[in-house]
Amino acid sequence: MTIVRGKLLDLPDPTRVQVTAVLVDLAGERAVGYVADEQGEITGQDKATPDEGGLWELDLTPNAAITADAGDTAWAITEGRALDGTPNVTYVVVPESDEPWWLGDARIALPGTPLGTGTIVYVPGPEGPQGATGATGAVGPQGEQGPTGAAGPQGDTGPAGPAGATGAQGPKGDQGDAGPAGPQGAQGETGATGATGATGPKGDKGDPGDPATLWRRRDLPDPALADSLYTGSAPTISTAQTTTPTTGYIKYAPPLVALSGSDVTGPYTYAGAGNFAIGATSPDTNYVLPLSKYPNTYSSGQGIWSVEFGTDAQTFQVRFKYISSATMFRLSIDGRKVTDLMQSSGGTTAGSGHLITIDLGSAAPRRIRLDFATFPFGGVYLPPSATMWRVPLQGGRLMVLGDSIPDGSAQNTGAGAGTWFHRAARLLGSTDAWDQARGGTGYITPGAYATFGDRVTTDVVAWAPDRLAVWGGYNDNGGSQSAIGAAAASLFSTIKAGLPSCQVLVLGCWSPTASPGAGITNTDATLRTQAAAAGFPFVSPISGAVYNAAGTLLATHGAFITSGNVAGYVGADNVHPTDAGHVYLSRRIVGAWREVLAP
Repeated sequence: MTIVRGKLLDLPDPTRVQVTAVLVDLAGERAVGYVADEQGEITGQDKATPDEGGLWELDLTPNAAITADAGDTAWAITEGRALDGTPNVTYVVVPESDEPWWLGDARIALPGTPLGTGTIVYVPGPEGPQGATGATGAVGPQGEQGPTGAAGPQGDTGPAGPAGATGAQGPKGDQGDAGPAGPQGAQGETGATGATGATGPKGDKGDPGDPATLWRRRDLPDPALADSLYTGSAPTISTAQTTTPTTGYIKYAPPLVALSGSDVTGPYTYAGAGNFAIGATSPDTNYVLPLSKYPNTYSSGQGIWSVEFGTDAQTFQVRFKYISSATMFRLSIDGRKVTDLMQSSGGTTAGSGHLITIDLGSAAPRRIRLDFATFPFGGVYLPPSATMWRVPLQGGRLMVLGDSIPDGSAQNTGAGAGTWFHRAARLLGSTDAWDQARGGTGYITPGAYATFGDRVTTDVVAWAPDRLAVWGGYNDNGGSQSAIGAAAASLFSTIKAGLPSCQVLVLGCWSPTASPGAGITNTDATLRTQAAAAGFPFVSPISGAVYNAAGTLLATHGAFITSGNVAGYVGADNVHPTDAGHVYLSRRIVGAWREVLAP
């Protein structure tokens, strides 16, 4: 391991910045590295918090000791975010060294070559001792001295007369030839470093400005098009219980899945989740799932996520493991969803592998997106005449931390993939939408999982969202308002410290009725108070009131649920929204969020 050090300058409080290091391939995508001498894998990220002087250090594995399926690797070190919200990322190749290295001495520029074919030149370690001092060359002969000028006449005794003029200086003799320089002598040992002086008093923190300027109303897509359906020829879709593709098709496997025969690793772009892993035993070793949501395990982690890629194939086949009727998917072509809601995967036998065959009717370059719900993904098979390429995500990373209102329930289709959140993401122009909500949880209520505060660092801060919605409180409303307020204050403080450039919107307590009880209205008021104290905009579902970061009322849109719409928007359990209710909520929430954005 090698110590890499850095120092953050010109920050009022460097201790509020989190420094992270993740292993990446030459395209800048996260990679899994294998370390032979430790018999292990690098899959996570290292973290460090700077001291008050801005100094930080990370103990990282040298890149020369790392092998990866994606080819050569580098370390991506993120030191907080710039004023425009973009991460401050430096790519470094860490050498093998017993001495610490400064971040600036190890930085590189990514070559940008395709995965597996790039080359990294590893930087050298610290300089070795210098050679002994060579003999000094002979001194050249000295030039002749010019004649002395004549002395002025001496004055009489008494007051001194004026000094005589100085004679002209004689010409300078030629300099002798310098002897050849000998080799440089060895460098002496560095003296001990003196004690660090006391840190001066911290200056006042300047006004960070309105974070809403990072995401402006004029940057949002046309709402009439952003959530619209695909209008091209309807594709033909069928499912079979088999893992044997059409003869000659080539498997584009997810990263981490072992390759055989003509298999290649697919250039997939994952959205809505991270930290992908394969299962521990067969057949799960052929399928990937993300671990980025509590409890962060293979079978119980994130159930909702997406994969995107470009292809010119007419027909392709998607491999997956069928779990249950909850195993669903949705196809989008060139940014337009083919079906409004998630559809059945068509699986038959639980625990078995299946192939979904999708025929688009013609061969042409297209952008394909597959949204998954409880869907272990085994890759895509393409005919040998087709190709696949990586496509970028758009609109920044949008995330929600909440309960079952964004996480979904039995009252709506496709669990979290069918809730207001993913519709709102499309209306806001974000293709990377992370549903980090868990049903039954809240500020003080863990439910079957954990409270917001207990999982915010791992599930939210670690993944550096650009925008974050926090919606909870319904599961807490029967508890102590002081406890709810304290938990909210702590949560918001953690978010501000870990995500200083993130745009945050807090939603108050959900009310599934037009006549909410005192617990719901009190919880809504408590959360509004804490949001204002933290400097976060706030929206009340009870009244529709929208407040800016200073707690000033900007607009009142009216209650989300009224006596006139409750029957159509709230399900039979009298708590959770229906499919129509989630469509409605996405429009209401986006409309409220727009109020706090700059024009």
